[in-house]
Amino acid sequence: MTDQLRINLSFDEYYLNNGLRVILHQDQRVPIVAVNLWYRVGSKHETKGKTGFAHLFEHMMFQGSQHVGADMHFQWIQSVGGTLNGSTFFDRTNYFETLPSHYLELGLWLESDRMGYLLPAMTREKLDKQRDVVKNERRQRIDNRPYGLWLEYLLELAYPEDFPYHWPIIGYMEDLDQATLEDIEDFFRTYYAPNNASLVLAGDFEKAQARELLEKYFGPLPAGPPVPPKVLTKNFYHSGEKSRVVRDAVQLPRLYLAYHLPGVGAPEFFALDLLTDLFSQGKSGRLYQELVYKSQIAQDVQAFILPMQEASLLIFVATARPDTDRHLLQSRVEALISEWQNHPVKAEELLRVKNQVEARKIRELQAVAGKADTLNMCATYFDDPAFINREIHYYDAVTRQDIMQFAQQFLVPEN
Repeated sequence: MTDQLRINLSFDEYYLNNGLRVILHQDQRVPIVAVNLWYRVGSKHETKGKTGFAHLFEHMMFQGSQHVGADMHFQWIQSVGGTLNGSTFFDRTNYFETLPSHYLELGLWLESDRMGYLLPAMTREKLDKQRDVVKNERRQRIDNRPYGLWLEYLLELAYPEDFPYHWPIIGYMEDLDQATLEDIEDFFRTYYAPNNASLVLAGDFEKAQARELLEKYFGPLPAGPPVPPKVLTKNFYHSGEKSRVVRDAVQLPRLYLAYHLPGVGAPEFFALDLLTDLFSQGKSGRLYQELVYKSQIAQDVQAFILPMQEASLLIFVATARPDTDRHLLQSRVEALISEWQNHPVKAEELLRVKNQVEARKIRELQAVAGKADTLNMCATYFDDPAFINREIHYYDAVTRQDIMQFAQQFLVPEN
Protein backbone atom coordinates (compact mmCIF):
# COMPACT_ATOMS: atom_id res chain seq x y z
CA MET A 1 0.00 0.00 0.00
CA THR A 2 1.28 3.45 -0.84
CA ASP A 3 1.21 6.54 1.35
CA GLN A 4 -0.16 8.61 -1.55
CA LEU A 5 -3.50 6.80 -1.33
CA ARG A 6 -4.07 7.29 2.38
CA ILE A 7 -7.55 8.46 3.35
CA ASN A 8 -7.81 11.85 5.04
CA LEU A 9 -11.47 12.83 5.18
CA SER A 10 -12.21 15.99 7.14
CA PHE A 11 -15.43 16.52 9.10
CA ASP A 12 -17.01 18.45 11.94
CA GLU A 13 -18.78 16.66 14.77
CA TYR A 14 -21.08 17.92 17.51
CA TYR A 15 -24.25 17.02 19.42
CA LEU A 16 -27.61 18.74 19.64
CA ASN A 17 -29.01 19.28 23.12
CA ASN A 18 -31.34 16.28 22.66
CA GLY A 19 -28.36 13.96 22.07
CA LEU A 20 -28.47 13.71 18.27
CA ARG A 21 -24.95 13.16 16.99
CA VAL A 22 -24.21 15.33 13.93
CA ILE A 23 -21.31 14.84 11.51
CA LEU A 24 -20.69 17.34 8.67
CA HIS A 25 -18.39 16.58 5.73
CA GLN A 26 -18.23 19.37 3.17
CA ASP A 27 -17.47 18.45 -0.45
CA GLN A 28 -18.55 21.18 -2.87
CA ARG A 29 -17.13 19.74 -6.07
CA VAL A 30 -20.57 18.50 -7.20
CA PRO A 31 -23.92 20.21 -6.34
CA ILE A 32 -25.41 17.28 -4.43
CA VAL A 33 -25.76 16.43 -0.76
CA ALA A 34 -26.25 13.16 1.11
CA VAL A 35 -28.47 12.99 4.19
CA ASN A 36 -27.62 9.84 6.13
CA LEU A 37 -29.33 8.85 9.40
CA TRP A 38 -28.41 5.77 11.43
CA TYR A 39 -30.38 4.49 14.43
CA ARG A 40 -28.62 2.17 16.87
CA VAL A 41 -31.26 -0.52 16.56
CA GLY A 42 -31.36 -3.73 14.56
CA SER A 43 -32.52 -7.29 14.90
CA LYS A 44 -30.07 -7.61 17.83
CA HIS A 45 -32.41 -5.47 19.89
CA GLU A 46 -35.39 -7.79 19.45
CA THR A 47 -36.34 -10.64 21.73
CA LYS A 48 -37.36 -14.22 21.17
CA GLY A 49 -41.00 -14.31 20.04
CA LYS A 50 -40.85 -10.73 18.76
CA THR A 51 -38.47 -10.98 15.83
CA GLY A 52 -38.55 -8.98 12.62
CA PHE A 53 -39.64 -5.76 14.35
CA ALA A 54 -36.61 -3.70 13.27
CA HIS A 55 -37.09 -4.58 9.62
CA LEU A 56 -40.86 -4.17 9.80
CA PHE A 57 -40.34 -0.77 11.35
CA GLU A 58 -38.05 0.26 8.51
CA HIS A 59 -41.07 -0.25 6.23
CA MET A 60 -43.35 1.68 8.57
CA MET A 61 -41.01 4.69 8.47
CA PHE A 62 -41.93 5.27 4.82
CA GLN A 63 -45.70 5.23 5.42
CA GLY A 64 -46.10 8.87 6.39
CA SER A 65 -45.85 10.94 9.56
CA GLN A 66 -47.92 13.71 11.08
CA HIS A 67 -47.06 16.29 8.41
CA VAL A 68 -46.16 13.94 5.53
CA GLY A 69 -48.80 11.88 3.78
CA ALA A 70 -48.65 8.13 3.25
CA ASP A 71 -45.98 7.20 0.67
CA MET A 72 -45.19 10.90 0.20
CA HIS A 73 -41.62 10.57 1.50
CA PHE A 74 -40.65 8.74 -1.68
CA GLN A 75 -42.66 11.10 -3.87
CA TRP A 76 -41.17 14.27 -2.39
CA ILE A 77 -37.58 13.08 -2.80
CA GLN A 78 -38.03 11.61 -6.26
CA SER A 79 -39.94 14.67 -7.50
CA VAL A 80 -36.80 16.81 -7.08
CA GLY A 81 -34.49 14.25 -8.68
CA GLY A 82 -33.25 12.63 -5.49
CA THR A 83 -32.78 9.00 -4.50
CA LEU A 84 -33.50 7.36 -1.16
CA ASN A 85 -33.77 4.09 0.68
CA GLY A 86 -33.28 2.39 4.02
CA SER A 87 -31.86 -0.86 5.30
CA THR A 88 -31.84 -3.00 8.42
CA PHE A 89 -28.98 -5.12 9.74
CA PHE A 90 -28.21 -6.95 12.97
CA ASP A 91 -26.90 -3.89 14.84
CA ARG A 92 -28.43 -0.86 13.11
CA THR A 93 -31.12 0.59 10.84
CA ASN A 94 -30.34 3.42 8.43
CA TYR A 95 -32.18 5.83 6.16
CA PHE A 96 -30.56 7.91 3.44
CA GLU A 97 -31.28 10.41 0.69
CA THR A 98 -29.07 11.95 -2.00
CA LEU A 99 -30.43 15.27 -3.25
CA PRO A 100 -29.56 18.29 -5.35
CA SER A 101 -27.88 20.48 -2.76
CA HIS A 102 -30.50 23.25 -2.85
CA TYR A 103 -33.06 20.70 -1.57
CA LEU A 104 -31.14 19.92 1.62
CA GLU A 105 -33.89 21.49 3.73
CA LEU A 106 -36.47 19.14 2.22
CA GLY A 107 -34.44 16.08 3.21
CA LEU A 108 -33.92 17.32 6.76
CA TRP A 109 -37.59 18.18 7.21
CA LEU A 110 -38.71 14.75 6.02
CA GLU A 111 -36.26 12.89 8.27
CA SER A 112 -37.06 15.02 11.30
CA ASP A 113 -40.80 14.63 10.84
CA ARG A 114 -40.71 10.87 10.93
CA MET A 115 -38.25 10.90 13.84
CA GLY A 116 -40.46 13.16 15.89
CA TYR A 117 -43.99 12.72 14.59
CA LEU A 118 -44.44 9.19 13.28
CA LEU A 119 -46.75 7.86 15.99
CA PRO A 120 -49.69 10.24 15.32
CA ALA A 121 -49.88 8.91 11.75
CA MET A 122 -49.45 5.23 12.59
CA THR A 123 -52.56 3.08 12.10
CA ARG A 124 -53.45 -0.57 12.28
CA GLU A 125 -54.25 -0.50 8.56
CA LYS A 126 -50.71 0.68 7.73
CA LEU A 127 -49.25 -1.99 10.00
CA ASP A 128 -51.32 -4.75 8.39
CA LYS A 129 -50.35 -3.58 4.91
CA GLN A 130 -46.62 -3.46 5.66
CA ARG A 131 -46.79 -6.73 7.56
CA ASP A 132 -48.11 -8.35 4.38
CA VAL A 133 -45.38 -6.66 2.33
CA VAL A 134 -42.66 -8.01 4.65
CA LYS A 135 -44.19 -11.49 4.71
CA ASN A 136 -44.28 -11.51 0.91
CA GLU A 137 -40.67 -10.31 0.86
CA ARG A 138 -39.75 -13.22 3.09
CA ARG A 139 -41.53 -15.68 0.78
CA GLN A 140 -39.76 -14.31 -2.30
CA ARG A 141 -36.27 -13.91 -0.85
CA ILE A 142 -36.11 -16.80 1.61
CA ASP A 143 -38.91 -19.36 1.82
CA ASN A 144 -39.50 -19.93 -1.91
CA ARG A 145 -35.98 -19.32 -3.19
CA PRO A 146 -33.43 -22.06 -3.88
CA TYR A 147 -31.01 -22.26 -0.93
CA GLY A 148 -32.97 -19.31 0.57
CA LEU A 149 -33.03 -20.57 4.16
CA TRP A 150 -29.30 -21.14 4.49
CA LEU A 151 -28.50 -18.08 6.62
CA GLU A 152 -31.46 -18.64 8.92
CA TYR A 153 -30.36 -22.23 9.59
CA LEU A 154 -26.75 -21.13 10.04
CA LEU A 155 -27.61 -18.44 12.60
CA GLU A 156 -29.72 -20.91 14.56
CA LEU A 157 -26.75 -23.29 14.72
CA ALA A 158 -24.15 -20.63 15.45
CA TYR A 159 -25.82 -18.77 18.31
CA PRO A 160 -27.83 -19.94 21.34
CA GLU A 161 -31.58 -19.29 21.39
CA ASP A 162 -31.21 -16.41 23.84
CA PHE A 163 -28.43 -14.68 21.89
CA PRO A 164 -29.84 -11.94 19.63
CA TYR A 165 -28.07 -13.05 16.45
CA HIS A 166 -29.91 -16.38 16.63
CA TRP A 167 -32.83 -15.22 14.46
CA PRO A 168 -32.94 -13.77 10.92
CA ILE A 169 -33.17 -10.03 10.38
CA ILE A 170 -36.46 -10.34 8.53
CA GLY A 171 -37.94 -12.32 11.44
CA TYR A 172 -40.09 -15.43 11.61
CA MET A 173 -43.54 -15.58 10.03
CA GLU A 174 -45.32 -16.39 13.29
CA ASP A 175 -43.72 -13.40 15.03
CA LEU A 176 -44.70 -11.07 12.21
CA ASP A 177 -48.27 -12.36 12.41
CA GLN A 178 -48.44 -11.64 16.13
CA ALA A 179 -46.95 -8.11 16.02
CA THR A 180 -49.45 -5.58 17.37
CA LEU A 181 -49.73 -1.84 16.92
CA GLU A 182 -48.79 -1.47 20.59
CA ASP A 183 -45.62 -3.52 20.00
CA ILE A 184 -44.58 -1.26 17.14
CA GLU A 185 -45.33 1.91 19.10
CA ASP A 186 -43.25 0.66 22.04
CA PHE A 187 -40.41 -0.17 19.66
CA PHE A 188 -40.50 3.36 18.24
CA ARG A 189 -40.52 5.04 21.65
CA THR A 190 -37.59 2.93 22.82
CA TYR A 191 -35.22 3.24 19.86
CA TYR A 192 -36.29 6.02 17.48
CA ALA A 193 -35.13 9.03 19.46
CA PRO A 194 -32.45 11.65 18.73
CA ASN A 195 -30.15 10.35 21.47
CA ASN A 196 -30.09 6.93 19.79
CA ALA A 197 -29.21 8.24 16.33
CA SER A 198 -26.45 9.89 14.34
CA LEU A 199 -26.93 12.09 11.28
CA VAL A 200 -24.30 12.74 8.61
CA LEU A 201 -24.43 15.41 5.94
CA ALA A 202 -21.89 15.00 3.16
CA GLY A 203 -21.59 17.12 0.04
CA ASP A 204 -22.34 20.61 -1.15
CA PHE A 205 -23.64 22.79 1.69
CA GLU A 206 -22.61 25.75 3.80
CA LYS A 207 -21.81 24.66 7.34
CA ALA A 208 -23.46 27.62 9.07
CA GLN A 209 -26.68 27.16 7.11
CA ALA A 210 -26.64 23.38 7.72
CA ARG A 211 -26.29 23.93 11.46
CA GLU A 212 -29.23 26.33 11.44
CA LEU A 213 -31.42 23.86 9.54
CA LEU A 214 -30.45 20.99 11.80
CA GLU A 215 -31.31 23.02 14.87
CA LYS A 216 -34.57 24.16 13.28
CA TYR A 217 -35.85 20.68 12.41
CA PHE A 218 -34.18 18.34 14.89
CA GLY A 219 -33.44 20.63 17.84
CA PRO A 220 -37.05 20.74 19.17
CA LEU A 221 -37.42 16.94 19.21
CA PRO A 222 -37.25 15.55 22.75
CA ALA A 223 -34.65 13.02 23.77
CA GLY A 224 -35.89 9.54 24.54
CA PRO A 225 -35.12 7.47 27.63
CA PRO A 226 -31.68 5.83 27.69
CA VAL A 227 -31.74 2.59 25.71
CA PRO A 228 -31.24 -0.35 28.08
CA PRO A 229 -27.90 -2.06 27.38
CA LYS A 230 -27.74 -5.63 26.16
CA VAL A 231 -25.96 -7.97 28.54
CA LEU A 232 -24.65 -10.78 26.35
CA THR A 233 -22.92 -13.99 27.34
CA LYS A 234 -20.59 -15.15 24.56
CA ASN A 235 -20.14 -18.77 25.55
CA PHE A 236 -20.38 -20.14 22.01
CA TYR A 237 -16.71 -19.77 21.00
CA HIS A 238 -15.04 -23.17 20.64
CA SER A 239 -18.16 -24.84 22.02
CA GLY A 240 -18.18 -27.81 19.64
CA GLU A 241 -19.01 -28.45 16.02
CA LYS A 242 -22.68 -28.22 15.01
CA SER A 243 -24.15 -29.32 11.70
CA ARG A 244 -27.41 -29.69 9.87
CA VAL A 245 -28.33 -31.36 6.59
CA VAL A 246 -31.22 -29.68 4.77
CA ARG A 247 -33.15 -31.54 2.08
CA ASP A 248 -34.55 -29.18 -0.53
CA ALA A 249 -35.61 -29.00 -4.19
CA VAL A 250 -32.27 -27.78 -5.54
CA GLN A 251 -30.18 -29.16 -8.38
CA LEU A 252 -26.76 -29.16 -6.71
CA PRO A 253 -25.58 -29.75 -3.14
CA ARG A 254 -24.14 -26.67 -1.46
CA LEU A 255 -21.92 -26.42 1.60
CA TYR A 256 -22.09 -23.55 4.10
CA LEU A 257 -19.28 -23.64 6.63
CA ALA A 258 -19.08 -20.91 9.31
CA TYR A 259 -16.65 -20.06 12.11
CA HIS A 260 -17.17 -17.68 15.04
CA LEU A 261 -15.03 -14.54 15.05
CA PRO A 262 -14.80 -11.47 17.29
CA GLY A 263 -16.84 -8.44 16.32
CA VAL A 264 -15.95 -5.80 13.75
CA GLY A 265 -12.87 -3.78 14.64
CA ALA A 266 -11.01 -6.53 16.47
CA PRO A 267 -7.47 -7.27 15.24
CA GLU A 268 -8.57 -10.79 14.33
CA PHE A 269 -11.32 -9.35 12.15
CA PHE A 270 -8.93 -7.45 9.86
CA ALA A 271 -6.51 -10.35 9.52
CA LEU A 272 -9.19 -12.91 8.70
CA ASP A 273 -10.99 -10.47 6.38
CA LEU A 274 -7.79 -10.42 4.33
CA LEU A 275 -7.73 -14.21 4.54
CA THR A 276 -11.18 -14.40 2.91
CA ASP A 277 -9.83 -12.35 0.01
CA LEU A 278 -6.88 -14.71 -0.28
CA PHE A 279 -9.30 -17.61 -0.34
CA SER A 280 -11.81 -16.34 -2.85
CA GLN A 281 -10.94 -13.02 -4.50
CA GLY A 282 -11.63 -13.79 -8.15
CA LYS A 283 -10.17 -16.64 -10.14
CA SER A 284 -6.77 -16.17 -8.52
CA GLY A 285 -8.19 -17.03 -5.08
CA ARG A 286 -6.96 -20.27 -3.57
CA LEU A 287 -10.42 -21.83 -3.24
CA TYR A 288 -11.19 -21.24 -6.90
CA GLN A 289 -7.80 -22.51 -8.00
CA GLU A 290 -7.99 -25.69 -5.93
CA LEU A 291 -11.68 -26.62 -6.11
CA VAL A 292 -13.00 -25.15 -9.34
CA TYR A 293 -9.98 -25.03 -11.65
CA LYS A 294 -7.72 -27.92 -10.59
CA SER A 295 -9.82 -30.64 -8.96
CA GLN A 296 -13.08 -29.47 -10.61
CA ILE A 297 -15.29 -30.68 -7.78
CA ALA A 298 -16.97 -27.31 -7.17
CA GLN A 299 -19.15 -25.18 -9.42
CA ASP A 300 -18.42 -22.00 -7.45
CA VAL A 301 -16.79 -21.03 -4.16
CA GLN A 302 -16.53 -17.94 -1.98
CA ALA A 303 -15.47 -16.84 1.48
CA PHE A 304 -16.58 -13.74 3.34
CA ILE A 305 -17.21 -12.32 6.81
CA LEU A 306 -20.69 -11.48 8.07
CA PRO A 307 -19.75 -8.38 10.11
CA MET A 308 -21.49 -7.89 13.45
CA GLN A 309 -20.63 -5.83 16.51
CA GLU A 310 -20.83 -8.57 19.11
CA ALA A 311 -19.54 -11.63 17.23
CA SER A 312 -18.99 -12.07 13.51
CA LEU A 313 -19.04 -15.17 11.32
CA LEU A 314 -16.48 -16.20 8.71
CA ILE A 315 -18.40 -18.16 6.09
CA PHE A 316 -17.29 -20.48 3.28
CA VAL A 317 -19.80 -21.32 0.54
CA ALA A 318 -19.16 -24.00 -2.06
CA THR A 319 -21.57 -25.43 -4.64
CA ALA A 320 -20.75 -28.96 -5.75
CA ARG A 321 -20.55 -29.97 -9.39
CA PRO A 322 -23.29 -32.40 -10.49
CA ASP A 323 -21.07 -35.46 -10.07
CA THR A 324 -19.53 -34.46 -6.72
CA ASP A 325 -20.57 -35.99 -3.41
CA ARG A 326 -21.22 -33.35 -0.72
CA HIS A 327 -19.07 -35.25 1.80
CA LEU A 328 -16.11 -35.06 -0.58
CA LEU A 329 -16.64 -31.33 -1.08
CA GLN A 330 -16.75 -30.67 2.66
CA SER A 331 -13.67 -32.77 3.35
CA ARG A 332 -11.69 -30.96 0.62
CA VAL A 333 -12.66 -27.51 1.91
CA GLU A 334 -11.72 -28.47 5.48
CA ALA A 335 -8.46 -30.04 4.31
CA LEU A 336 -7.52 -26.85 2.46
CA ILE A 337 -8.27 -24.74 5.53
CA SER A 338 -6.14 -27.05 7.67
CA GLU A 339 -3.33 -27.00 5.12
CA TRP A 340 -3.26 -23.20 4.90
CA GLN A 341 -3.29 -22.84 8.69
CA ASN A 342 0.22 -24.28 8.84
CA HIS A 343 1.81 -22.41 5.94
CA PRO A 344 2.20 -18.60 5.95
CA VAL A 345 0.73 -16.88 2.93
CA LYS A 346 3.24 -15.67 0.38
CA ALA A 347 4.34 -12.05 0.71
CA GLU A 348 3.22 -11.24 -2.83
CA GLU A 349 -0.21 -12.78 -2.18
CA LEU A 350 -0.74 -10.66 0.90
CA LEU A 351 0.41 -7.50 -0.88
CA ARG A 352 -2.05 -8.22 -3.70
CA VAL A 353 -5.08 -8.51 -1.44
CA LYS A 354 -4.03 -5.48 0.63
CA ASN A 355 -3.90 -3.44 -2.56
CA GLN A 356 -7.32 -4.77 -3.54
CA VAL A 357 -8.77 -3.77 -0.17
CA GLU A 358 -7.33 -0.27 -0.46
CA ALA A 359 -8.69 0.14 -3.98
CA ARG A 360 -12.13 -1.01 -2.78
CA LYS A 361 -12.09 1.42 0.14
CA ILE A 362 -11.12 4.30 -2.15
CA ARG A 363 -13.92 3.45 -4.61
CA GLU A 364 -16.47 3.37 -1.76
CA LEU A 365 -15.57 6.97 -0.92
CA GLN A 366 -15.79 8.42 -4.42
CA ALA A 367 -19.44 9.50 -4.00
CA VAL A 368 -20.79 11.69 -1.20
CA ALA A 369 -23.34 8.98 -0.35
CA GLY A 370 -20.51 6.52 0.26
CA LYS A 371 -18.65 8.99 2.45
CA ALA A 372 -21.78 9.73 4.48
CA ASP A 373 -22.57 6.08 5.02
CA THR A 374 -19.03 5.15 6.01
CA LEU A 375 -18.76 8.05 8.46
CA ASN A 376 -22.01 6.95 10.07
CA MET A 377 -20.91 3.33 10.17
CA CYS A 378 -17.73 4.35 12.01
CA ALA A 379 -19.70 6.53 14.43
CA THR A 380 -22.21 3.76 15.15
CA TYR A 381 -19.96 0.71 15.30
CA PHE A 382 -16.82 2.27 16.77
CA ASP A 383 -18.15 5.48 18.37
CA ASP A 384 -15.51 7.24 16.30
CA PRO A 385 -16.20 8.71 12.84
CA ALA A 386 -12.45 9.39 12.46
CA PHE A 387 -12.01 5.62 12.14
CA ILE A 388 -12.79 6.21 8.46
CA ASN A 389 -9.26 7.59 8.08
CA ARG A 390 -7.55 4.84 10.10
CA GLU A 391 -9.30 1.70 8.95
CA ILE A 392 -6.90 1.06 6.09
CA HIS A 393 -3.95 1.18 8.52
CA TYR A 394 -5.33 -1.84 10.40
CA TYR A 395 -5.35 -3.86 7.19
CA ASP A 396 -1.88 -2.62 6.29
CA ALA A 397 -0.50 -3.70 9.68
CA VAL A 398 -1.58 -7.34 9.25
CA THR A 399 1.36 -9.71 8.83
CA ARG A 400 1.58 -13.18 7.34
CA GLN A 401 2.13 -14.52 10.85
CA ASP A 402 -1.05 -12.77 12.09
CA ILE A 403 -3.14 -14.51 9.46
CA MET A 404 -1.69 -17.92 10.24
CA GLN A 405 -2.03 -17.41 14.01
CA PHE A 406 -5.68 -16.32 13.89
CA ALA A 407 -6.56 -19.02 11.37
CA GLN A 408 -5.14 -21.59 13.78
CA GLN A 409 -7.10 -20.05 16.63
CA PHE A 410 -10.53 -19.65 15.02
CA LEU A 411 -10.78 -21.89 11.92
CA VAL A 412 -11.01 -25.12 13.87
CA PRO A 413 -13.84 -27.69 13.97
CA GLU A 414 -14.83 -26.96 17.60
CA ASN A 415 -15.37 -23.29 16.64
